[in-house]
Amino acid sequence: MPSSVRFALAGLCLAAAVPAQAEIVITTPFMNFETRAQNTLGFLEGAYVRFGANSVVDSATGSPAGISGVASTIDVFGGGLVERTVNANPGPSIPNFFSRYLTLPTSGALHPNLFQPWTLRFSKGNESASAQVQLPAGARPIGFVNSIALAGTAAAPTFSWTPPAQDQVQGYRVNIFDRSLVNNDPSKGPLSNGQVMSRDLQTPSYTVDPAHFTVPGYAFEFGKQYTIEISALQTRDGSTRTNNSNLQSVARVYAEFTPTETGGQQVQLPAVRADGAFEFNFAVAVNTTYYIDPLVAVGYDYQIGAGDPNFRSVVLPSDVGDGLYDLWLWNGSDWWLVAPDWLGGRTFDFGLAGVDRFRVTGIEAGAGLDPGDTTAFVTGVAFTGDGRFTGTQTPLTQEVPEPPAAALLFAGLAALALRRRQLNG
Repeated sequence: MPSSVRFALAGLCLAAAVPAQAEIVITTPFMNFETRAQNTLGFLEGAYVRFGANSVVDSATGSPAGISGVASTIDVFGGGLVERTVNANPGPSIPNFFSRYLTLPTSGALHPNLFQPWTLRFSKGNESASAQVQLPAGARPIGFVNSIALAGTAAAPTFSWTPPAQDQVQGYRVNIFDRSLVNNDPSKGPLSNGQVMSRDLQTPSYTVDPAHFTVPGYAFEFGKQYTIEISALQTRDGSTRTNNSNLQSVARVYAEFTPTETGGQQVQLPAVRADGAFEFNFAVAVNTTYYIDPLVAVGYDYQIGAGDPNFRSVVLPSDVGDGLYDLWLWNGSDWWLVAPDWLGGRTFDFGLAGVDRFRVTGIEAGAGLDPGDTTAFVTGVAFTGDGRFTGTQTPLTQEVPEPPAAALLFAGLAALALRRRQLNG
C-alpha cells in the first residue's frame, strides 16, 4: 500500500478516536404563572412567575452537575439588563429540573418586564446553551381546585376535586411526594423535593396506580406518608396539550395522605397551613354529613370560615382508643365542657342555629395512631345551610387547661341537659 494511502487511513483513525465535543442540552424550557397553596414540603406559598426547564444536562455526563443558569431580559423602562439566577430543583422523578420564581405583587398591575422575552442561559465551564421563553399577553394567575376528597381502597386510593370556580382550565396535574425524601438543606445531603410521581389528566379525579411510580428502585407503599399536589392547568393555545412549554398558568394545592389497609369512606382532605392548622374548601348542603380528617393529635379545634354556614352536628369516630371524647363549646371568652365522655359514633346536635366552632379532646396518646393517616380520626360534620366550608381543624398538641370548678359544674349541668335532648330527640 502506498505511504500516502497509509497516512490518510491513519488520519481517519485518529479523527474517529477524538471524542465529540460535550454540550449542554436544554429540554422543555418554560415560563408560566404559578400559584402555590400552603404546604409542608417547604415550597413557598403565594403567586409567582416561574421559568426554567424540565431538564438541563451536560451531554458528556448526562448530569446537571456543575451547570449554572441565568434568566435575563431588557428592562422596558430603563433599557438595562435584568438578570435572575435559575437553580437546580431536583427530585427523584425530575433529577435534572431547573427553575426560578419571581414573586408577584399582592395587588396592582403586573410589571411589564414579566411579559418581555426572557433568555435562559445555562453554562458549565466553556460550554453554554440558551433558550428563549415569554408569557402570552393577557395571561394571569388562576385559582385552585376545590373540594378535594379521598375514597377508594389502600391499594388504589382515589382523589377527586372540582375545578376552580372562576377560571377555565384545560387539564390537571397530579404530583405525589414522599415526605421522607424531602431535603431542603444542602448541609444534609443532595437537595430533593421528594417528588416520586407525576401525571397529567383531563378529568377531575385520579386513582393511584403503583405502575405510575417509575423512579428506579422506588415503590408505592402502605403506611408511608405522602403529599399529593393537585394542579389546575391553563394552556397557551387552549388545547389539552399540558406539557410545561404550553402552560401559561398553574395553581397548585396540597393534601397529605397515608395509604392504609382501611378505605372506602369518602374523606374531604385539607390543605396544611404554615401555622399547623388544616384548611378545608368544599361545597356543603344543609343537613348532609361530610367526613373530614387531617393529622392526629390529642384533640382538635374546629371552626367555620367567614360566611360559612354554622356546624349543625358532629359525629366522632368510634374506633379510636376507648371511643369516648370530651366536647367543648365557646361561650364568647372561654371553652366550656358540654359533653364529657361523649360516645363516638353518636350524633351530637348543636341545635337549629348551630355553632361556629367546637373543640374535641380526650384522644388518648396511647391509641398509637399514625399521624399522617387520613382515615385515622375521621370526623363527620353537618351544616345549618347550603354554602361552602372554608373553615379549619387545628390539632391540639398540648394539654388543654382545665376550666375552674364553677365552670365545670355549670358545664356538667349543661351537658346533662344536652345529652338528654340527644337521647329524647
